[in-house]
Amino acid sequence: MDKFYPLLKQYNSDNAKDVLPEWTKIYSESTPPVYWNILKNILNNYPKSSSVFEIGSGAGDLLALIMSLGFENVTGIEQDLLLTEVANKKLEHFFKRQDTVVHGKYPISISKPNILIQINCVYFENIFSKEEYLFQLKSFYQNANPDYYLLEVIDSSFTSESKAFPNFVRLSEKNIQDTFTGKTIDSFKTYEYPYNTSSKRLYLIS
Repeated sequence: MDKFYPLLKQYNSDNAKDVLPEWTKIYSESTPPVYWNILKNILNNYPKSSSVFEIGSGAGDLLALIMSLGFENVTGIEQDLLLTEVANKKLEHFFKRQDTVVHGKYPISISKPNILIQINCVYFENIFSKEEYLFQLKSFYQNANPDYYLLEVIDSSFTSESKAFPNFVRLSEKNIQDTFTGKTIDSFKTYEYPYNTSSKRLYLIS
């Protein structure tokens, strides 16, 4: 296990807030989320000088893990003000960095990052169809124009009823390939229902 993760887990346990969303508690469990080991192996292939931007930083846990690998040029955005404040307090505690996470709604104007990350973050506000959702994902990518886009989605193999994940956000590998035509795409299974609450897949798009 990462040497840093127990420190992060302990910090989260010591600073738990009842008002935080339930999903933030995954970083208080004994082991990090499944996607972290996959993401870590991918990121370790890139220079630590690479710039990283995260869409939907939540409480800052994923950014903290990324920074623990030695990446310093790291920023993110979170539309929930409380989560933004929690994330920045956490990152300042561990890395003496202030205002790493911007409060706002992506897309915003940003400098081109080497790596764009959207993991455990399914935005579908005012989206009502798969076509609209795929268009949004592509627009997120085009706004940043990264060298690498690490995108986790709900997989189409997940067919159970779920208010959290309507059918139009459940994507197949073909959906991703057709949306990002001409790109090199690798995929990795992260979660699988019913062992997890849904089935998810992480895509590396370059």
